[in-house]
Amino acid sequence: MAARSDLSFDEFIEFQFGPAVRMHGNAWYFDLDADWWEPEPRTGIAYLTRLFSSGPEVLRRFSDAQIAQGLTGLVDTSAIGGQPWMFDPVTPAEERAGLWRAIATFFAELLAPRCSPTLGHLSDEGAVLNGRTYMWWDGFPTLTAPDDPGHEAVDKAELDCLRAVLALDSAACQESALHGLGHWGRREPRCAEIIDRYFAAAAPARPELIAYAEAARSGCIL
Repeated sequence: MAARSDLSFDEFIEFQFGPAVRMHGNAWYFDLDADWWEPEPRTGIAYLTRLFSSGPEVLRRFSDAQIAQGLTGLVDTSAIGGQPWMFDPVTPAEERAGLWRAIATFFAELLAPRCSPTLGHLSDEGAVLNGRTYMWWDGFPTLTAPDDPGHEAVDKAELDCLRAVLALDSAACQESALHGLGHWGRREPRCAEIIDRYFAAAAPARPELIAYAEAARSGCIL
């Protein structure tokens, strides 16, 4: 097994999303002899931004199950062991902030249309991409260090992303954003403002989402 740091963008996409989904057992990236993608931080940011900015086009050859599997291996820290993309100041803040704008686009253009209107925190059975959508902010490496010169800009970009995802006409995406805001809430007062605007605009929303938003506002979510 070896770290793959020299992949072109197209090679990276095939490497990450091309493997078949197994009927039984763990995904390929948990194999003891599996290679893994380990780019330089700035290259990682650039590739992820390109992927998330053009998700439906870039991933058109792959099934939703392959996309879910690839995303888990890519952005879930339990699978990849953590990546320094967002918190390594070697990458300029504007590039890291741009990744959050790309993630908002990915939610709007790929995840929202393909997710079912089911809720992960209620253990509803949903479409194959629902689980990855719900757990996005549990897995994606986000936090910046207080002494990072890009700290404020990157954090603001993530909050803007959460706000944009919360505004999507998708129960699964709204739940995902609330989940992320709930993790942020205890340390970031701007989260309460975002959720309060959701309350004001969410009259038609499912009661379960309103209750989840109330829990997220106080930081009491799973």
